[in-house]
Amino acid sequence: MVTAMVEALATGPPPAILTRITGILSTLRRLPGVEGVALARRDGVMVSAMLPQTGDSRRVASISAGLAGTAEMAAEEIGRREVSHTIVATLEGDIVVRKVGEDHALSVILRPEANLGLVLLHVGRATGELMLILKPI
Repeated sequence: MVTAMVEALATGPPPAILTRITGILSTLRRLPGVEGVALARRDGVMVSAMLPQTGDSRRVASISAGLAGTAEMAAEEIGRREVSHTIVATLEGDIVVRKVGEDHALSVILRPEANLGLVLLHVGRATGELMLILKPI
């Protein structure tokens, strides 16, 4: 069972934008094998999430931001340019983190049966939509 959770700070996105963000996350969450999704600021603050009841939104937000930042630093150190996404593979399923603009990170938590290629395709589309929505913020 997944509980939808939305956190908005006083300095967070306006309600209309938050509704659009939540709609995009909801679309990702409905993909087969997706257990949870979250959009966090790069400073580790959650914007919106749909996580399993056992998911700690603050922990997911800080880990998402950390993974996005660490992946960028690692790529830069070995002479690679832009990081597309980061995948953490576990026995219980994968975690995909993708940078959304300069200020946000999108995380998708997968069960083992998830089709990673399909998820990555949809994550790419969602990232583009989120960038358009978050651009004026």
